[in-house]
Amino acid sequence: MTARSQANTAAAKPFPFASLEHLSRADVATAARMRRAAKDFVALETIETALGELVDERVRIAIMHVRRLEAARGAGETIGVVLASADERLPSRRVLIEVEGALAATLSSRALRQKAPRVVDASRAPSPALVGAFAAVLVAAMRRAHAGSVTRVIAAGPGADLARDLLLVEREVTTATLTVFVGDDAFAARVSVPDALVPAPRHETMSRDALARMGDATIAMPLLVATTAASRTDLAELAPGDVFVPAKSGLAAGANGALVGAVALVPPSSERGLSADLAEGGRLVVRGLLESHPWIQERSMPSDATPTTATTTLEVLEDAPVLVRVELGTVEMKAREWAELGPGDVIALGRRVGDPAILRVGGVELARGELVQVEGEYGVRIVARTRGGEGR
Repeated sequence: MTARSQANTAAAKPFPFASLEHLSRADVATAARMRRAAKDFVALETIETALGELVDERVRIAIMHVRRLEAARGAGETIGVVLASADERLPSRRVLIEVEGALAATLSSRALRQKAPRVVDASRAPSPALVGAFAAVLVAAMRRAHAGSVTRVIAAGPGADLARDLLLVEREVTTATLTVFVGDDAFAARVSVPDALVPAPRHETMSRDALARMGDATIAMPLLVATTAASRTDLAELAPGDVFVPAKSGLAAGANGALVGAVALVPPSSERGLSADLAEGGRLVVRGLLESHPWIQERSMPSDATPTTATTTLEVLEDAPVLVRVELGTVEMKAREWAELGPGDVIALGRRVGDPAILRVGGVELARGELVQVEGEYGVRIVARTRGGEGR
């Protein structure tokens, strides 16, 4: 060890893990709910722009953390404004916005083109004039930010009182703590939203635009060439040197001996895939059809079968087949390239198809091997069992 490395070792200190912010899973879920609410009800960037135009200064809003709203408050009084939609056709959407007095005074005075007070006593209740002025600025900003919508003030006054009132009406309320920058000055604020207003998570198919925004991020899709049923016993005994021959495969030998046939691009744990054809010269032609690739094979008992009493659970499981996927490596492209892909497009694989061959069960890689020919059919000679498949 050199003198320099010894000095570096002496200067090294353990990472202060104890100083990290502690979050529960409930905190993470709560933050996700608030983000969905913000996306559906509040356009943060347009609010920043609208406030900036009103006060003739750059305004930025940063979300610091998200927590459940509690009635207990710390020292210092805040100014609160409860807003709702004035459109009677829309459900009541009450949102509580709280700011420290200094922020209310700064926004109000600059919007009125007056000089802001240098000192604001946070220990005193806010004056009705300041509360009214801040509420007017807030409504003006909301109307600018959300053109076509009308916002009305339900209540305004001390923030702690309005928070307690909101909790009496709503069972669950989520609060986001904000830092609002007006020019070079930073102020504290809070936004409280009833959970009833937060939409449930939407499980939407990723759009091409969302995929394209991922840019140069690499996405790999397994190249699925066969799905076949196998017994649990056979899979458990599969070892290096053994050859696994799928019962059904769309592969065939082309004119120059290369693999051709119907294949699919299917994510490891997914049951849906994109249809394609493997052509001469290591080319993949996308058909663009969405195919179903279930992990469970449905089996029905013969109509003439006589019900019997199973002696053990294992006795039943012995007869349960397992679906095995045979994959010939992966197809890797950038996200923006996947977004541009359409029926008839050709993907140049740029490598020898079939290296490596992967056996996958239930989304988990069972074994890796190499493609071999067995009396005119294709099989996979096992090279190694993978760690995820050792217990299967």
